[in-house]
Amino acid sequence: MANDPKLEIPPELRSIAEKGVDQARTAIDGLLTAAHKAFDDAGSKLDAAHESARDLSRTSVDFAEANIAATFDFAARLAKAQTIGEWTRLQSEFMTDQAQRLTEQAKTLGKASPLTSSFSLGTMKPPVGAKR
Repeated sequence: MANDPKLEIPPELRSIAEKGVDQARTAIDGLLTAAHKAFDDAGSKLDAAHESARDLSRTSVDFAEANIAATFDFAARLAKAQTIGEWTRLQSEFMTDQAQRLTEQAKTLGKASPLTSSFSLGTMKPPVGAKR
């Protein structure tokens, strides 16, 4: 055993190996940094989408509340009607008001909807089979 030849790795080869490890570490660190940034960017976009969806939900509930209040108001006025003519006039007024209200609400929801905005900007494709 004392006669075993001592095999040494040349310093140049060790230097190349060390540089290779350092380069690989630097490349992996860059990849991980890019992955973290991508996740952060995606997370902030999702947060914005969630906030937009919450706002849209609140707006929808507000509209439903307004429509229900208008319907109860109409029902109360209708219950007090004394003639068929008054009943018909109230019905006609309610239908006209409701159509205007629903048109405005649809416009507001259309402008606020992230999906509608994405479709109109061409950044998102409709589901298969959906008509534009």
